[in-house]
Amino acid sequence: MSKVRQGPKLQQYPRVKGLLLARPELFPPLSPPMSLSNIRNCIDQAFHRCNLKKSGKKRIIAETPQALVELCIRHLKTRSDPIISPHFVSLCDIDNLFELDAVSHEMQRHRMTIGVFYQYLLLELMRQRWPVFDGYREGDIVADIDTPTFSEGLRLYISVKKSADTVGGQDIPGVIRRIETVAKEEKNLTRPYLCVVCIATPSHGKLLSYSDRQIRCDDQERPYSLNCEFWDPDFIFPYVTGRNAREIYLQGIKRFADHLLFLTPLCRKKCESLLKKKLLALNLLDSAGMISPIRFLEFSCVKPGDTIPISGNVYCLYPLSDAS
Repeated sequence: MSKVRQGPKLQQYPRVKGLLLARPELFPPLSPPMSLSNIRNCIDQAFHRCNLKKSGKKRIIAETPQALVELCIRHLKTRSDPIISPHFVSLCDIDNLFELDAVSHEMQRHRMTIGVFYQYLLLELMRQRWPVFDGYREGDIVADIDTPTFSEGLRLYISVKKSADTVGGQDIPGVIRRIETVAKEEKNLTRPYLCVVCIATPSHGKLLSYSDRQIRCDDQERPYSLNCEFWDPDFIFPYVTGRNAREIYLQGIKRFADHLLFLTPLCRKKCESLLKKKLLALNLLDSAGMISPIRFLEFSCVKPGDTIPISGNVYCLYPLSDAS
């Protein structure tokens, strides 16, 4: 007879009677609150790590008008649909084309960066209080925390998500299963563990109460895990720092420009002028100064290494492997 695979065991820590939630007195808000200078230092550290590659080297991004325009040209070439894009750009005033491409690209890049930022921020904030280290695989953070009414304390295995939308629907059981697998495979566990999915930003723009912790269940009200909770920012930040989420966000706003820049609004006019010259040099403009859909199709569908004739000369395209 084949063995039935056993699921994770119920971890032995105090729970709310009749529920799986850990008792709230295990997680009192920090008092007195963490100093703002400490919080700012943690924010700086988190932003610094976001700007590094896995190798530890600084990420290289376009930081001049010339580089931003080259990036825009590459996007027009490498991210275009052969039917929609030629038609769309032929309708656009070329003075607006840079903004249409560059602003959305820069915003998306910063959104991805800020998602990683929240992981590092929570790690640095928790490091001010407990033995904490970077996790691996699904677990972003592993921390041994003190619990005032439970002398053994808890080992937290934490996965940080930027928003509730990042982990929803069919993703929920997978995330929980992966993070609890990390906990189950720990060979040197000396205390009960609690798996936590931390949501770093307000769900639907709403901050709730400090008591907002949840056990996620399936459609039949069966919990996905006996040992995993979802914590929202209105609980996470007061618990770790003694300060509400809006205070943390405000400090992040104040430090943002020291580490990340929105360059496109600052040099938009210069970039628009440069882009117009580039489009003219690429022979993409018709007699009315608009982008020709036929020429744009030829431009966006050539093979790597092909050339485009420009006013009797030959213009050699940049290698597509350099596209960003």
